[in-house]
Amino acid sequence: MSPQAGAPGTVVSLSMEYLVGWPRVEVGGKMMDWPQLKLLAAKPNRKDVPGEELIWIEDKILQFTIPELPPGNYNVIIHDDKGPPGDPVYSVLETTAYVIFPPVWPFVFRANKTEIMLRVLPTN
Repeated sequence: MSPQAGAPGTVVSLSMEYLVGWPRVEVGGKMMDWPQLKLLAAKPNRKDVPGEELIWIEDKILQFTIPELPPGNYNVIIHDDKGPPGDPVYSVLETTAYVIFPPVWPFVFRANKTEIMLRVLPTN
């Protein structure tokens, strides 16, 4: 994660391996979902590909902006949802399709969240 500390408004980039679904980022009780996040390809030759068009197994860089929070240390939780926000039918269908195809099981049956620490600095 870069940077590991910053004031509200700072853009943070986080390298994500095997990000399968639609990410959400939670920091200090504030949830950021797809419209507030940016996905970039980790490979330089794919930097211009829009986040929505990245391949599910492709390594990505997830970017988010530090929300307005008081200074302190916070857990950043990255949720890797298996479908678009608010669409449980899609989630069930997508997960079922993955279950039918055994080579993807290690990606589907893994934890759906990652946690890291972030230090929020005072706004100057």
